[in-house]
Amino acid sequence: MKALKALLFAITLALSCMHAVLAAKPIKVAAIFSLSGIAASHNAPLVTLAQLAASEINQNGGVLGRPLELILLDNQSTAIGSSLAAEEACRLGASAVIGAHWSSHSLAMAPILQKHGIPMITPASTHPDVTRAGDYIFRVCFVDSSQGRAMARFARENLRVRTVIVLKNMDEAYSVALGDYFREAFVQGGGTILLEQGYRGKAIDFSDIIREMKSLAPEAVYLPGYTRDSGLLIRQAASSGLKTVFLGGDAWDEIHAFAGEALNGSFQTAPWHPQVPLAKSRHLQKIHWDKFGQDIKNMSAPLAYDAVMLLADAIHRAGAADPKKIKDALARTAAFDGATGTISFDGNRDPVHKNIILLRFDKDGPKYFTTLNH
Repeated sequence: MKALKALLFAITLALSCMHAVLAAKPIKVAAIFSLSGIAASHNAPLVTLAQLAASEINQNGGVLGRPLELILLDNQSTAIGSSLAAEEACRLGASAVIGAHWSSHSLAMAPILQKHGIPMITPASTHPDVTRAGDYIFRVCFVDSSQGRAMARFARENLRVRTVIVLKNMDEAYSVALGDYFREAFVQGGGTILLEQGYRGKAIDFSDIIREMKSLAPEAVYLPGYTRDSGLLIRQAASSGLKTVFLGGDAWDEIHAFAGEALNGSFQTAPWHPQVPLAKSRHLQKIHWDKFGQDIKNMSAPLAYDAVMLLADAIHRAGAADPKKIKDALARTAAFDGATGTISFDGNRDPVHKNIILLRFDKDGPKYFTTLNH
């Protein structure tokens, strides 16, 4: 009986605390992602995990006794839409911004938020120039220079590949930069680039490129595009009879939906995988399963969870929801324990020594293969 009373008291106390938090003035945080347009399906898993993080924070008392209010703003999958969403975040009085996902969107947002003095944490924009906008701009993912060079070394030293074709989505800054970093490192390592070719992001027919690829017979193809364009190209290449190994970057999330079994034997760099034994990763997987009844399938989505959790930690350390104090606290971040690894920032507000996970595809999807050195 005493145990039951103690349990009821604990539950009542917890509910009282939660009600007190919800009654307090919320801390407004804008989450800018693609809720419509070509990038929406690619962004959706990150939105879900950002919301999951905010929910967990509020269930545990919020930040500084105040709830975190995550305000979703749609960038409509465009750079212009991203700029407008950033302006809207400032107008709404957001203390900070989480987002965007695609580098071209973050590149449009960053100068605006820097100008207004609003801290921004992008979960997954890997283009190096994103954080160069100024001291209010941060990221929790690795940068393209790291993953492009790491994949080039893997291709030369582990796969013993000598000839490669590089295909880039010319509409996306991410794809162009990542392709450039790979090419430079691959050539420096003694490899040969047979062809460097661009394509449009909304393309659906890649027959011309594939014919040229078949004539050159590359040992591998580096394809640092996004899910839809990369998946369609790989499926069409396999259907044409092209025999090669495809290599991709972290934007290949859930690419199986477009490429299917044509992916088998391909490799991808990624920021996370459920098999990597990190305590916070196991915790995230558990609460995700408890809420949704399924595993996390998107390898970039945990970055959004980490971004929100890191922001809450910075607000707590700042002792206020003041944007400048939050920015200063973020800059002092050292050894933050995240689901995607430990986060400490360098002078460019990029995380140092973030894991670069290498995945290999088989009929059951992407499997952990190894962790690459920077």
